[in-house]
Amino acid sequence: MADKLEQIISLIFMVRQLSHENMLDEKDKNFSFLQFITLRHIKDKKPLMKEVADFLAVTPPSATSIINTLTEAELVNRLTEATDRRIVRIVITKKGEKSLEKWQKKIAGNMRKRLEKLNKSEQENLAGILTKLTTISNN
Repeated sequence: MADKLEQIISLIFMVRQLSHENMLDEKDKNFSFLQFITLRHIKDKKPLMKEVADFLAVTPPSATSIINTLTEAELVNRLTEATDRRIVRIVITKKGEKSLEKWQKKIAGNMRKRLEKLNKSEQENLAGILTKLTTISNN
């Protein structure tokens, strides 16, 4: 059983990698998958810098480095709270939203090509399993 679980875990990581392969155009080669998921998180949550670090499970200086790169690329902005200037919220820019949408479409297209090779029953089974995995509590 443990061997089968290890195989499943390994396959999940491989599928994630496959879903993102070739997602970037030549001009985007300096953009990493970590920056992509950070941008998605920022769009969804408008987090504080510490929340970005917590989400990525990295140190605050590492998160700052990622945010600096995204800021230099004009994909995110840092906004300070009017009531407390020590509080810095990270927000996605219009350019960031357009880039994120483009990359998400490309990733979805890559995955669609693979998933279309499954028959209807396999697609239904996979959808059921993935749905169950996302609803299982971590407790």
